[in-house]
Amino acid sequence: MTTDTVAARFRQVLGQYPTGVVVVTATDADGLPLGMTVGTFSSVSLDPPLVAFMPQKNSGSWAAIRAAGSRFCINILSDTQEAVCRQVATRKTDKLAGIPWRPSAGGSPIIEASVAFVDCETVAVHDAGDHEIVIGLVTDLDVLGATNPLLFFRGGYGSFLPQSLAAGDADLVDQLRLVDLARPHMEELAADCDSEVTAISLVRDELVLTAAAGRAKTAQSPTRVGQRVPFMPPLGGVFAAWGDDQLRQHWLDRLGSDVPEHQVEIQRQAPDRILERGYSIAIGHTDGERLESLSTKVNSKDPEVSPDTLRDAIKRVTVGYNAGDLDESVSHELRSLSAPVFGPDGSVALTLTLWGPPGRISTAAIHQYAERLIDTAAAATLAVGGMLPSGRLQESAR
Repeated sequence: MTTDTVAARFRQVLGQYPTGVVVVTATDADGLPLGMTVGTFSSVSLDPPLVAFMPQKNSGSWAAIRAAGSRFCINILSDTQEAVCRQVATRKTDKLAGIPWRPSAGGSPIIEASVAFVDCETVAVHDAGDHEIVIGLVTDLDVLGATNPLLFFRGGYGSFLPQSLAAGDADLVDQLRLVDLARPHMEELAADCDSEVTAISLVRDELVLTAAAGRAKTAQSPTRVGQRVPFMPPLGGVFAAWGDDQLRQHWLDRLGSDVPEHQVEIQRQAPDRILERGYSIAIGHTDGERLESLSTKVNSKDPEVSPDTLRDAIKRVTVGYNAGDLDESVSHELRSLSAPVFGPDGSVALTLTLWGPPGRISTAAIHQYAERLIDTAAAATLAVGGMLPSGRLQESAR
């Protein structure tokens, strides 16, 4: 196997193991707070009490913490602190700006609302390939709140529900197995297009964003993974397009009786347009951004945004979805393109969505994105042991 193949397999296999998410903090010589997000933290010894974390050697954040002295604090993040995780991971300076914290006995920041903290003094730093292993002697520690920890698993952030498994998550077990097989193709496409590729599953009457690779410059939330939206026009058109008549009608019926007949007719024709193209398309960032923002709030149980609000917003975004041929003479805002990944029985197991760049691009560029997505979906179908239908997808997989 090539080096790239070995690395991809390494990520795939090790990705089956969820990791906790912590923020390592310290203060510099001027008393200013430092921080870095780490997914490689572990207990080491009970007597004496030792813990370890494993930063990359070329990490600027680790270089700053190491230069600050021997003291550091491990902050075990809660499942409500994904924004804290993202901020500390992405900001170059002032990583704790706006984040409430208090000093530990050793002077390192303890981030408020964390699950727990572990205050330490460095006793050893060992070489470990492209990382280092930092061993800390625990000088103080405590549990701060009875909350669930933040976990990173299969490309997304989530939490752990002790002695239980959410019903919706249980329904995704088969899809997650397929996503693991498709992930190398998702990652390759995301890297090639410098954007985000997401895998979406249909679970009963919901579209569930199951996994993601890369990061879209148009994203409205730190991660789309875990978002759920109703399976109704114009969303989920790929499932309707390759579904049977019963599924298509069910999809259409979910619009409700309050939608004007001419809009219903547009959506009735959409699956055939998707079949003809081989993919679905959404044009226009404004409506898409609003939908993403609303779905994020609904999924986070924001009391100010109800599922009915999201459904009403979905009904109003039909114009930019799966319309006729694009005008070649003008540029367009490409929100997203979606193509099917087929399972062994020939039905759509999941869809891959490629998110467009900010601003406007030419119709020719959109066609290039679409062809690349179709090729990737076909390769993913073969990777999961799926059955390609005859026609364009099968030709692109040869």
